[in-house]
Amino acid sequence: MKKITSEDIIYAALSLFSEKGYDATSVDEIARESGMVKASFYKYFQSKEELLLGTIVLIEKLLDADIKELYLKHQLPSREKLRQLYLIALSRIYKNKVHLLVYSVPLIGSKEEKIAQAIDRVEHHLSNVMIDFLIDAYGESIKNYAYDIEFVVKSMIVNSLRLSDSELSWTEQQTLAEFMLSITDMLAQGMLSPDVQHQIMWGRDSVFHEDSDQIWTKGKQISYALQRMDTVLKQTKLNEAPRNEYVQILSRLKGELSEENVEIAHVKALLLFLGQLPELQADCTKLKAILEM
Repeated sequence: MKKITSEDIIYAALSLFSEKGYDATSVDEIARESGMVKASFYKYFQSKEELLLGTIVLIEKLLDADIKELYLKHQLPSREKLRQLYLIALSRIYKNKVHLLVYSVPLIGSKEEKIAQAIDRVEHHLSNVMIDFLIDAYGESIKNYAYDIEFVVKSMIVNSLRLSDSELSWTEQQTLAEFMLSITDMLAQGMLSPDVQHQIMWGRDSVFHEDSDQIWTKGKQISYALQRMDTVLKQTKLNEAPRNEYVQILSRLKGELSEENVEIAHVKALLLFLGQLPELQADCTKLKAILEM
């Protein structure tokens, strides 16, 4: 009998998440789908969230190995390296069933910051490699526009996930990679044209760009804390009237924090109210620390 591995459990869980959703899938069901009893599941993962983190870490490891191998192909033309990078990203997405996670798992709203950080780490690493390969393929002149091109390419990948409820065949992945490369060619040629001056949106000096040493920015910490609070309120047992009041106050807090000039006094008052609920105290304390109150 084949020994069950942690990867077997991950793939079984992903299939269930895609059918029932993350919250509605129990550890019991994951264990049965994997061919084991519930007690055996905990020999591999302590919880469902640890399993989810294991999924992201596995994808990161496999993607990193693929990219390292691609870097070693010194004789490969630079444009072909870029095409193969796109193909690696698509292949890992579908081979590891990442597309099944897109709508079934609340990744951004996860209670575990480690999960959100792992996702950021994978995305940031892929972005940096893509920038390197873009410069290699189109020259140093593309450097100022590389972040904009990378943004468009990643948007195409995300949309391929949205539109694919089943696995793309290898031929379809290759076709999509070729299409992404042709769009990249058009963007690079257009942006390097001396006849047109282009607005740089995501350049390294832009306020939209996150420095590589500061992936886990304050903005993301605030966003994750607010989303966790929203999730906690939905899961906490409260009577309708107090629940509605907390929901309204949290909505006001989100509004205050989205303003260009944050009214610190208002934010403090809102956090003070929300902190009365024990389940929200930790995130209220965290927000105060982030905002340096």
